[in-house]
Amino acid sequence: MKKQVKIAIGAVIVLGFAGLVATRMMKPQEEMQTKGLPAVTLTTATEGSIEQTTALMGTVQPSDTYYITPKVAGELVEIYVQNGQSVEEGAPIAKIDNQKQIDAAKSQMEAANASVQAASQQAATAQDAVNRMTPLYESGDISVQSYNQTANSAKAAASQVDAAKAQAASAKLNYETQVEFATVTAPAAGVVQNQNMTLHGMVSQSSQLCVITGTGAKVVKFNVTEDVLQNLTLGQTVTVEKNGSSYSGTVTKLTKLVDPQSGLFPVEATLSGADALSDGSSTKLSLVAAKADHALLVPVDAVYYSGGNPYVYTYENGLVKRVFITTGISDDQYYEVTDGLDGTEQIVDSWTDDIYDGAEVRIVDANGQTTEDASTGAETEETHAAD
Repeated sequence: MKKQVKIAIGAVIVLGFAGLVATRMMKPQEEMQTKGLPAVTLTTATEGSIEQTTALMGTVQPSDTYYITPKVAGELVEIYVQNGQSVEEGAPIAKIDNQKQIDAAKSQMEAANASVQAASQQAATAQDAVNRMTPLYESGDISVQSYNQTANSAKAAASQVDAAKAQAASAKLNYETQVEFATVTAPAAGVVQNQNMTLHGMVSQSSQLCVITGTGAKVVKFNVTEDVLQNLTLGQTVTVEKNGSSYSGTVTKLTKLVDPQSGLFPVEATLSGADALSDGSSTKLSLVAAKADHALLVPVDAVYYSGGNPYVYTYENGLVKRVFITTGISDDQYYEVTDGLDGTEQIVDSWTDDIYDGAEVRIVDANGQTTEDASTGAETEETHAAD
């Protein structure tokens, strides 16, 4: 009896396994998914002009800035201006007590004038001697040697007069300069800033008394690299941005002398209508750092990099080819191509993960149809025509 039970159980297991196999065999096979060729769009290189813009930081300053320093040393005995005060050209800024220098210069001037007087008297005496000896020389009463000696003495005395007069003129100028320099004046009209003078304080020729900022247009000063400097010209346009507002300006000062601290080259641009900008404030500015005309241009989206080297994919006969190129300047839309393309190539300007050198691709036209879509549509039309 037990043997019959075991046989029955075995039969049930066999039948179950057979049913499972049959079910698996009768289940319809899933269709294999086939991946289509990558679809890409094409473009061609174009010829045109391109500008590369550089963003920099600059500092706003008045167009004219004068750092006022005394030309003589001494005690400040009068202060005529305060910070924020407007002054005209020639207005007094401060008075310095340099009376000792003035007295010394006056003494030198008086001594020089006395020397002129003494030299003039000696020259007059020498000339009188020549005048007396001339008739005697002409009549042969004195020797040529005696006459020439007297005449040469007169000439030397006249030369001493000229030298004394030159020294006296220099002494007079020094005296007048000392008197003039006692009062420091404004070199131009403007506004007084950074006034740090102290009454009865001592100053020297290196002391900065104050700063006078001119009333003209604002300027922005900035530094550039040598590459950027080579492409800048006087009159070139710059744009300054501050607090959401933009101001235009033109480059008015270039220098070939590098700043030893920054290693860059200072540039200055004059701004238009920028009175609202505060002196000394930092601003963002942009300018055209490089420009190329009649350049071969390709879209930025068409350029890829491998190991830092740029390349594009070109299309021919259903296949793409990787072509390395040399690029020049660029902007937001285009790269300048200086080598690698001649402008006749069809260039892939869309990206897909399946694209590689030698890959077979489909082309997407301007209507969004691929090459397969177009061929399918043609076959459908032929079928309808046959019906």
